[in-house]
Amino acid sequence: MTALEQPLRIRLSADAAAFHAFLLGAKKIWGTSLYRDAARAATELAGQVDDTGELHERLLAGCPTYQVFAWAEHYLQQFKYAGRYGLVPQYEPTAEDVARELDDAQARGPGALRLDPELALPDYYTKTDFHQHPGGIWSDDIDACAYEFGARTPFSVSLASETELHDRLSEIIAGYRPRDVLDLGCGFGKSTFSLKRRLPQARVVGVDLSRPALRLAHLRGVESGLEVDFRQQNAERTSLDDASFDVVTGTMFIHELPAEANRRVFREARRLLRPGGHLVFLDFYLVPGATVGMLFHLGQSDRNNEPFMRDLVGMDLERELLDAGFSRVELAPFEEEDGALANGDGLPAGWRFPWTTITAEV
Repeated sequence: MTALEQPLRIRLSADAAAFHAFLLGAKKIWGTSLYRDAARAATELAGQVDDTGELHERLLAGCPTYQVFAWAEHYLQQFKYAGRYGLVPQYEPTAEDVARELDDAQARGPGALRLDPELALPDYYTKTDFHQHPGGIWSDDIDACAYEFGARTPFSVSLASETELHDRLSEIIAGYRPRDVLDLGCGFGKSTFSLKRRLPQARVVGVDLSRPALRLAHLRGVESGLEVDFRQQNAERTSLDDASFDVVTGTMFIHELPAEANRRVFREARRLLRPGGHLVFLDFYLVPGATVGMLFHLGQSDRNNEPFMRDLVGMDLERELLDAGFSRVELAPFEEEDGALANGDGLPAGWRFPWTTITAEV
């Protein structure tokens, strides 16, 4: 059985806690020694042929080291959310407590929560179980809670903390000295709250499609006393006023959109920004390691149920943003502070997403 230490603060059973500790330990091995062995095998195969990534994929199908890496990548993620000790089943017995606590917080401040029960969710959103999260994070309240808990797993073996990435991006945005900041695809507010803590005098608005995620984000804002305005809207076309923000940002958001949806998001961001405003996205785009690095990246897209990662790396983002009305587009690797990314185009020393800062000006 699962109990709550307090509402929405899940306490796993002893068996489940041990299971998730095992998963975390296994993932660290997967992202270090197993990754390096698989990368070495893939590099050797790539050097034997002069062909496309598709051919390399076929060759790697017969490479045991790579296949073990691929199997572990898929099933470690699946086990985290599903199965006897998965986070979703662990939360299910608490569903009534979760709903009651979110309901109680909905009208409280200091921030505001604006939900739209008539909002039509796009098919690409409702028909894709991103991250292998069963049913997505939009259908009921425990989806958001399980997703929040699951996001505590480090993004790679080298990040010092679960908030480091968001806090470092907030520092970049703070350099623009914005008065009004919009966080697109804000989810349960991890990046949004980092922005508000770094910019306490700024108006910070978070937009997302997921009603459960926004309800949870608002509760976290109430608990922490952070004044953030959360709104359930489609980032492709919001009801926000023209030229009402100095910065429009999104963290690990645009890789979950098909290309046409991203083009609409870019145009919408341009509409919402004031003259001199900045677009700042952090996402997966500049893939190090040439063909082998791209094989690992696209393999992750397939194995972790992230189909639109392929769309994003296939886009010419500089051209797309210029076409949307932006200027001074810059794409740069978002390096980790401990040097986990090798110099130049080399493969990372440990597995990591190809984080990229995507910035542009109005």
